[in-house]
Amino acid sequence: MADNTDDDQTDVLGERLVLGTGFTENERAEIVERFTALGKRLRSFPPDSVELRLSVKNRGRAEQKVTLECRLARVDPLVATSAEPELPAALTEVRDDLIHRLDRLKTRRDPRHDRPHRP
Repeated sequence: MADNTDDDQTDVLGERLVLGTGFTENERAEIVERFTALGKRLRSFPPDSVELRLSVKNRGRAEQKVTLECRLARVDPLVATSAEPELPAALTEVRDDLIHRLDRLKTRRDPRHDRPHRP
């Protein structure tokens, strides 16, 4: 039996990612592929508890702003933004920022980090 974990994560991203203002469905496959590393970070959450929304304002202009919002069950929304003028760079920046935020969230929630420090 083949391990299709990466395919499962791509499917979850494809299903849970909402393309908001400034994006079209024709761009979905490329965006999902670019966000594969993000899908790997979302593995520890039930797929039906994950909501992702990507939007861009003033696309292609100097004041372009890309926003990636992640909603998880029982967690305040995580929001990553980028003002990078090039869309691929902006997508990479919001992906990496959200990965960083998820890593920090996981560290805070990990019970091993709740123990008092012993010298």
